[in-house]
Formats: sequence, C-alpha cells, structure tokens
Amino acid sequence: MLIEYLNRKSRATLTLMGLIATVFIGQLDYVTGPMVALMAFYLIPICFVAWFAGRWPGILIAFVASAIWFAAKYLDPDLIDNHGLLLWNSVQRLGIFTLLAVLTTEVAERKRVAQALRLAHEDLETRVKERTSELARANEALQAEVLDRTKAQTALKVLNETLEERVAERSAAAEQRALELARSEAALRRQTNILQSILNSMGDGVIVADATGTILLFNPAAERLMRAGLGTIPTQDSDEQHQTYLSDTLTAYPTNEHPLLRAMRGEVIDGAEIFLRKSDSSEGLWLTATGRPLIDEQGQVQGGVVVYTDLTARKLMERQVAEISDREQRRIGQDLHDTLCQQLVSVAFASELLRDKLERAKVPEAAKAEAITEMINESISQARHLARGLYPVRLELEGLASAFEELAETTELHNKVSCKFSCEEQILIHDTVSANNLYRIAQESINNALKHGHCKNISIGLGAVDEEVVLTVKDDGIGFPEDMEQSAGMGLHIMNYRAKMIGAALDIRPALGGGTMVVCSFHNENSTSREVELAPKD
Repeated sequence: MLIEYLNRKSRATLTLMGLIATVFIGQLDYVTGPMVALMAFYLIPICFVAWFAGRWPGILIAFVASAIWFAAKYLDPDLIDNHGLLLWNSVQRLGIFTLLAVLTTEVAERKRVAQALRLAHEDLETRVKERTSELARANEALQAEVLDRTKAQTALKVLNETLEERVAERSAAAEQRALELARSEAALRRQTNILQSILNSMGDGVIVADATGTILLFNPAAERLMRAGLGTIPTQDSDEQHQTYLSDTLTAYPTNEHPLLRAMRGEVIDGAEIFLRKSDSSEGLWLTATGRPLIDEQGQVQGGVVVYTDLTARKLMERQVAEISDREQRRIGQDLHDTLCQQLVSVAFASELLRDKLERAKVPEAAKAEAITEMINESISQARHLARGLYPVRLELEGLASAFEELAETTELHNKVSCKFSCEEQILIHDTVSANNLYRIAQESINNALKHGHCKNISIGLGAVDEEVVLTVKDDGIGFPEDMEQSAGMGLHIMNYRAKMIGAALDIRPALGGGTMVVCSFHNENSTSREVELAPKD
C-alpha cells in the first residue's frame, strides 16, 4: 500500500521529501560530531529518491548530501584544520553517493521492466486462454446449431403434418359453428319475439335510448306517452315540455332532469313522479319513472332505459279514499256534535238542577255536585272542539278563509297562544278535497308548533299568485331539529302525503328570526274571486 502511494506521488514531491530527509540527517551529523559516523544514513534519502523519482533526482540528492556532509564537517570546531583532506573525503563521498544513485536507478528500472514483462506475459497467457475458450465455445455452439437445425427440420415436418390435420379440423368446426350460429339466430329471433310480446303486453311504458339520444326500443304504452311529448329527448323549444311538470303540478319539468337524460348520464332513478297536464284543462296523467343506465362490459355508459308507470288510476283512488275519509270524519264530527254534545248538555243541565236542590237543602254534597257540573261543562267544550276539528262546518259553508279564521280563534282559546290569520284577497277553491287537505295541513302544522315548537305566536297566511295558491304557517318556537328527516313523526308523513295527494309542494324550513315556517303551494285554476263578474247587474 505504501509503495503504491509513493508511486502515485509526483517527482517534485518525492525529491522534496528526499531533500528534507537529507537536511535533517546533515543537522544530526553536525550535532553528533566526528565520533559518530552517519554516512550510511545519507544513503537512505539518496536510494529513496533514486528508486521512486528516477536517476537525475537521485544524483541531485547525492550532490546535496555531499555538500551537507562537507558543511557539517567544515563547521565543526573540533575538526583538524586540514581542508584539503576534508575536500578529498567530500569528493569520495560524492562519487560513492552518485554511483549508488545510478545503481539504485538502474535496479529500479530493471525491476519495473521485469514487472511489466511479467504482467504482459500474464496478460498474454490470459488472452490466449480466453481465445481458446471462445473458440471451444464457438465450436460447441456451431455443433449445437447444427443439431438444432436438424431438430427444427424434423419439427417443421411434424408441424406441417399437424397443421394440415388442424386445418381439416378447423374446417369441420367452422361448418359446425355455422350450423350452431344459424340455430342461435333462430333462438334469438324467438326470444326477441317473446320479449317484444312481453313489452307489447305491458301496461308500463318502456323506452330505451343509446348514448346519442336515439330511441332504440319502445312498446305501445311508451308510444302513447311519446305522443304526449314525454319519451322523446326534450329540447329547449319543445311545446310538449311545457306540459310536463314536477309532482307539485306547478313547476315545469327541468330539461336536464328528464329521467331518460339522467339515465343516459349514468344516474339511477327510482320513483320520480311526473305530471302531464292537458293543454285545455287542469287534468292530466300522473306517472312514475324508474330509470337505469345501459352499461357495457367495460363499465361504460352506452345509453339508458326508463320505465313509466301510469299512476293516474291510483291517484284517483287515493283521492276517492280521501273523500270517503273526510266524509266519515265529518259524519263522526257531526254525530259528536248532535248526539254526544247534546247528551252532555242534558247531563250538565240535570247536574245543575241537582246542585240547586242540594244547596237549598243545605247538603254538604252540593259542592261536589258543582264540581261535577264544571267537569261536564269542560267535557262539553272538549267534545265540541273535537267535533269542530273533525267537521269544520265553516269550511263547507263559508269557504277556506273562514275555516282558517275559526281555526285561529279556537287555537287562541284552547292553547293560550296568539294565533292570527291573514288573507289579502278572497280565495275560491272549488275542489273540496284540496280545500280540506289544505285545512288539515294547516291544522297539523299548528299542532306541531304547539307540541314540539313550544311557541307563543302563530300566524296563518293564505294568498294566490295567478293560479297558484300558497298557504303559510309560521311560529316563533324552537324550530325543528337539524336531523328533521330522521326524527319526522307521523304528523309530517301525513302532511307530505296530503300534499302529494292534491299535487302540492310542501316545504318545511326554519323561519327568519327563529321558529318554523311551513309553506304549501298548489295549482288551482280560477283561484282568485270573480265577484265583479258574478255580481247581478242592476
């Protein structure tokens, strides 16, 4: 490692190192005096520089070493004053040092040449071995290639024979597949005919469209709907689109929310209600749409399919059931008023007479009779309130506004809260079912405000904009909780059901300043009064 390190150093560095060592030895020679011979130590830097730095640097160190030795001896005070002898010794040492430097350089050169020759010889032997090994491998590869070609020729012959056999088998298989394909096409035609028969016999409309909006398949029920402008892809200027409404029967169906378009976008539609109004009346068709996207094997949406179910008959039946239920409620309310309330009045009158007799007789039980009379009167009041809730007489006789006024008065009387009704103009609702359901929605809203909202003030509002009637019920209570959908009770479900039954939009939201606001709006033709037109002429 040290020799390699020194070989990497420059000649100047090595020469400098030799000079430093020589100066150090000369100083040591001067200090020790003539009694200690240090000539052998001068040889060390001379040989070092001559070996590693070359001939001329070695000769230079030899001259420097002779000069330093001469100076060390010349300056020694104990030395005999014979300068000629000193000079002669210096010249002898110079010759010895120079000869030693030359010989060391020669030995080093020969050593390097021998080392180079040895390395070259080893490299040559290595190359010869490698070439010999390469030739052997090439020979083996050539023999293996010849053997592989022989095998390949044999395999090619076998493959040719096998190929001919497979061609024959493929030809037979192709004929078999052609026969099976013909059978499959026949079976597919039969299945298609069965599917078409099923679609034709379905009462629901089925429409299938591709990703570009082209209708691929529809059944007769869907064809009837397309004539109403439903099954086709709607456009901005489509006249039929203006006849298609949301479930509130007021808001025109948005173009980009068409069920078929949503299914083509990859959305899943379940139970989307659509109302188709006839252009010349308020009647129309109630439909529910169920849509799914058409997805290929790669998971890409390639179109959509929508199934439309006609709910008109069910809506009519629900309306009839609601009318029957309202009639039955009115009958029960009327029976409560005409029978139970009258019976309780008779009992209260008899109890009052009994109390008078007991007081005249100065019987202690007169106070109990008076308490019984008060309880009966309270029962009469509660029974009348219950009968009025089941059968709002003013709703039939004087209209919805009068019924709301009575509802507000009754709420103030029985619940000790402020309840006000406001109506800027007279509203005529000719459909008793719609009017009764609006009344029930307001009634349930007030019950929720009293029971859950703990309010002090309630306001009922009734207004009309064109053919839209809007009912608002607002309170100043604590409002509904944030998770109203999860905590909704039977009352909210009934309110939503009543609103859907008459095609109304119901919105329950927090009111400004606190509390809750219930807004119910529905379409009602000729909603504003026409008293001027209906008044008799003089």
